[in-house]
Amino acid sequence: MEIVFWALAGLSIYSYVLFPIVLVVLLRITCRPWKKEDDEPMVSMVVSAHNEEMVIAAKIENALALDYPRAKLEIMVVSDGSTDSTEGIVRNFCSRHHRVILKGFPERFGKTECLNRVVPEAQGDIILFTDANSMFPSDILKKLVRNFADPEVGLVTGWTRYGDVNNTENTAGVYSRFEKWTKVRESQISSCVGADGAVFATRKELYRILREDDINDFVIPLNVIRQGKRVVIDPEVFCLEKPAEESEKEYRRQVRITTRTLRAIGRNYQFLNPLRYGSFAFFLLSHKVLRFLTPFFLIALFAVNLFLWTTGFIYVVALVVQIAVLLLSIGGLLRFVPGRVGNIVRMFSVTLLAQLGAWFRTFAGVSDTTWTPQR
Repeated sequence: MEIVFWALAGLSIYSYVLFPIVLVVLLRITCRPWKKEDDEPMVSMVVSAHNEEMVIAAKIENALALDYPRAKLEIMVVSDGSTDSTEGIVRNFCSRHHRVILKGFPERFGKTECLNRVVPEAQGDIILFTDANSMFPSDILKKLVRNFADPEVGLVTGWTRYGDVNNTENTAGVYSRFEKWTKVRESQISSCVGADGAVFATRKELYRILREDDINDFVIPLNVIRQGKRVVIDPEVFCLEKPAEESEKEYRRQVRITTRTLRAIGRNYQFLNPLRYGSFAFFLLSHKVLRFLTPFFLIALFAVNLFLWTTGFIYVVALVVQIAVLLLSIGGLLRFVPGRVGNIVRMFSVTLLAQLGAWFRTFAGVSDTTWTPQR
């Protein structure tokens, strides 16, 4: 039981503590930088939208203001069964800007099926996927496309800075910055795991038709790796978003994303084979699979600790620490813990609960194909 306890303790902190340490060590052993050169290929920006009347005008204006040759940027707004004024707003832009194109579907297909229908029609050599509420700095395209100067690079992702231009230091961004740090190290070794759905781009020639219930920002990178190309993150490529104001909305969003990711991993389990995919298989296991299992490791650790607490002082201390962390998490969720500490605790607690919820939905056979903007 003591061996089980310490094994569970290690697994409980592995994805968030031990795995980053392993990445630092691996990076000292092997590093594969990729070539970056200034270039201006044709880019098609695909904006996914469903009932986005509050933000779609700002998104298009933001895209039109980017520092990139006008003749080499196509802005495709994909409306997935919008029932508000989203499509009318986009049509107004289309009448004034030939670079803005509306692809509207009267019924809801889900984001992934809409991408399957639209990407083949795109004119760009590079397809940039983004969301209606994700705003870009003016130089993002020039920084993004320079990564494709390396023929081994098939997909480039950025990351999300939560807040506004004048305030990006907030607790919602802690997890995003941690993800960015992890993906940068993975990219420097081979390929990073997954992309940020709000800002990632791939070579059009590498796009493959997806299942309607595939999560596009996870499966598209897998398809690129399957074709022998690298998936990398450029830390200078980012978008700006406002964080979800309510924990309940963030919980629902994370449950939906995690559920679809779990199903995608199950269908693409061959990527866990290190003999075929090398270090990426290790990254996928550490970054996704073991991280998603963390709630179960914590529950099992607590149960084993209850069995062992009378056998030694160290187990008494461990039990007290776990109870304290549990109470802190509950306090954070109920907003009894004030300030930045409370916000960070609440963020991680929501993440762990969402992972549990996603596992239950996966076991129940729930499959999500559509989404509702959580704002």
